[in-house]
Amino acid sequence: MPALAKAAARPAKPAAAAPKPKPAAAKPKAAAPAAAHPTYFEMIKEAIAALKDRTGSSSVAIAKYIEEKHGKTLPPNFKKMLSVQLRGSAAKGKLVKVKASYKLSDAAKKDSPKAAKPAAAKAKKSPAAKAKAKPKTVKSPAAKKARKVAA
Repeated sequence: MPALAKAAARPAKPAAAAPKPKPAAAKPKAAAPAAAHPTYFEMIKEAIAALKDRTGSSSVAIAKYIEEKHGKTLPPNFKKMLSVQLRGSAAKGKLVKVKASYKLSDAAKKDSPKAAKPAAAKAKKSPAAKAKAKPKTVKSPAAKKARKVAA
């Protein structure tokens, strides 16, 4: 019973200690510096479009492309960040995972500004191509005979 005697001999602790007041002039947290590279999803989208693999691009190929293109501005842990972004984009439906490769989903293809530009360029070219096709004259069989007789 000596343990009970010691516990009873201790003075009671105060129930709530007064919290220390925070200084009024607290320094605001500095905003994170803006990255010198585009967002990871934009870089991934660019890499997949540039690699043009029918079955999708592997994470290693995407990392290699991004490192070549944006190597100087990337953080040292960018491969880890890239793998996290790839998995997250696949979970959100922006990317489609096929075996060990990634492809752009249909929604991501539609949102891509690069995909919209060629469609607009094709629309502009088609009327011009039709206009160029119209001036060609179709020679009738009578005209062909007339040329043969003259020769």
